[in-house]
Amino acid sequence: MIKLPFKTSPKEFEKVVVGNAEIGELELPKYGDISPNERIFMKQETANISDPRNTAVKLARTIATKSNQRMIDVYNAFVSGDSKSLGDYLEEFVQFQDLLEESSKQRNLVLATAIIKRLVPDWELENTGDANQIHPQLVQAVADFGRKEESGWQEPEAVSEEEQLGNSTTNTLVQTGAKSTGDVEDTGRKKKDSVAATSETSQPG
Repeated sequence: MIKLPFKTSPKEFEKVVVGNAEIGELELPKYGDISPNERIFMKQETANISDPRNTAVKLARTIATKSNQRMIDVYNAFVSGDSKSLGDYLEEFVQFQDLLEESSKQRNLVLATAIIKRLVPDWELENTGDANQIHPQLVQAVADFGRKEESGWQEPEAVSEEEQLGNSTTNTLVQTGAKSTGDVEDTGRKKKDSVAATSETSQPG
């Protein structure tokens, strides 16, 4: 490593302990940001991960044509997990929720790997995905730390699930082919419950 001839050397990075005694603990340097090299690594590794918003646009266009609904309303139903509004298209809704979950897991692995590389430069995605090398819950904890680094440790504002995924709904609908550079949060929760609730309300009394 080449060292700069600082007149005044910067302070050492604060260390943050992530994890617990059960899943293992890592002491990570807190940069307050994601480094340029980490951003390059993450961009390269997420290039082939599907963007759920692009999929939502394609599904919304197809369903809107068939159902005479507004495309933006169908899109919002997908990204907000509103299965009731998609009652006739539950199969597409479930497939989209599966895509959200898988995309979130893959992006978590990439982010966690980028952070762990601060400690072990030769660490790769395959290592992060190996439960014998790192506990899955610790991977999640490291990814959570990484998101705080990405945000500069700013307190997140309270936003709806729709805003988390569909914050740029209008732009996405206009620019269908544009790839997202944002991190898609896991909005695929309670998929089965929401589908079940829809099925119950649609059954004759």
